[in-house]
Amino acid sequence: MFIVGKILFFFLSPFVWIFILVILTALAKTENKRKKLAGIAFAALLFFTNPWLINNLQYPFHAPPMPMAANEKYDVGIVLGGMTSYDKVNKQGHFNMSSDRFIQTALLYKKGYIKKIIASGGQNGMFLEDDFMEAEFVAKNLIDLGIPAEDIWIENQSKNTIENAQLSKQIIDSKGGIKTKAVLITSSFHIPRATLTFEQAGIAVRPYPCAFSMLPSSTRFSAASMIPASWAMDSWGGFFREMIGMTYLKLKGAK
Repeated sequence: MFIVGKILFFFLSPFVWIFILVILTALAKTENKRKKLAGIAFAALLFFTNPWLINNLQYPFHAPPMPMAANEKYDVGIVLGGMTSYDKVNKQGHFNMSSDRFIQTALLYKKGYIKKIIASGGQNGMFLEDDFMEAEFVAKNLIDLGIPAEDIWIENQSKNTIENAQLSKQIIDSKGGIKTKAVLITSSFHIPRATLTFEQAGIAVRPYPCAFSMLPSSTRFSAASMIPASWAMDSWGGFFREMIGMTYLKLKGAK
């Protein structure tokens, strides 16, 4: 299922669609057909590299900040993987642009909002990344910050959000359960789908969005917002992934 999902999302990339159009343009047997395909490819390129368009499509699905009230206390916080990258050349893991997940987890623990931490995430690439396990990397860095190892539960086998939820539930059950909701710590754009996934797995959660990749100002129209940008095309992949994931959960009965 994991590999099928990766292949599916590869073919849902606008870059792949435009590349195919370019190939078809080059192979077209008539000048008229070549011009039509070239025009379609160019129009698709302008459409999918438009920052204003993708920002306005994505923003409604970003969870807003949900700061903790002073009296909120929870038995466990679950931080989801996707915040690290592994370099096969120097054989090291590194934090990436979603590393705010790690920062907020440490702060929630240090401030006393959560008593335990589940670091959830194994290898999320299609190919083996040596023996690198994201949860273990995250746990080591939390320990380096002074968080006791006994307060960190490691789930290092999951490859996607569904497995994050299922395997975290197994850990919680093995520890005798929890008396409060679990704080779910992940990127704001991931929160809606992750919340549904965890609650469907039997874990009541208190969402805690972080790693805000988009702010309200991102949706404002301006001349600069109409300048094509390569990152805008990349953003479509994440948008499609979340929409398909949400649709799948709704079809399975998630509310």
